[in-house]
Amino acid sequence: MFYLLSKLLAFLIMPLGILLILLISLILTKNRTKRKIQGAFIILLTYIMSCPAIVNIVLAKWEAPQTQIQSIKKHTIGILLTGGLNNAGVKYPGNLNLDFSGDRLWQTLFLYKEGKIDYIIISGGDISILSKKKLTEIDLAYQFLLKNGVPAEQIILEKEARNTHENAIFTSRIIKENFQKPSAVLITSAFHMNRAMACFKKSNITPTAFPSSFIGYTNNSDIIDFIPNSGMLGVSEMIIKEWIGLVAYKIMGYA
Repeated sequence: MFYLLSKLLAFLIMPLGILLILLISLILTKNRTKRKIQGAFIILLTYIMSCPAIVNIVLAKWEAPQTQIQSIKKHTIGILLTGGLNNAGVKYPGNLNLDFSGDRLWQTLFLYKEGKIDYIIISGGDISILSKKKLTEIDLAYQFLLKNGVPAEQIILEKEARNTHENAIFTSRIIKENFQKPSAVLITSAFHMNRAMACFKKSNITPTAFPSSFIGYTNNSDIIDFIPNSGMLGVSEMIIKEWIGLVAYKIMGYA
């Protein structure tokens, strides 16, 4: 129940939730002047959160910078966090369809193939609320690595974590039980790296960050980037979620 309530609360403080609350308030407000002010504020807020040029400026400040793979030293372990790696909801999940964060999986494989890591720990459990999945994302990621030449004995699955804090806690436990003084690389999306690194450092592991799945772009904005785009609302939501998540984790002592 707590998990479900936390998701509902998170929705209410996300861009779409905020806009819905403001629209409801606009409908209920009878004062004409206040309605105009609220309407103007809704338009301004919608533009800010849907303008590619504005959102990209925020991303440039927030996303962890890309690391050239040749500059990465040899490490014992690559820690891969799940979350959008594969799409297990399609008709034929055995096709190993990569999802919106599939670049995390590819970069992990690339690190292994380049000899930068010896072992891979995939961390992330089934977060389904109503029913458990027969084939989960971590299972598909495991199959992907096997089919691309990574030996089974080099892959460790951590299937209990439901959030980034638990990713760090349970992975730290696995590392301490199975390795002596290892070095590690953390592979997750660039927008998620700040919170993830904070959690792992709190768990007494300081991995080398190797961000992937970049959303922002480095080239200068064009005039078309100032035209609102509905897809940017989702990106704004991810950024705000990370901000709130990091603050909440610091308050709770997780980061």
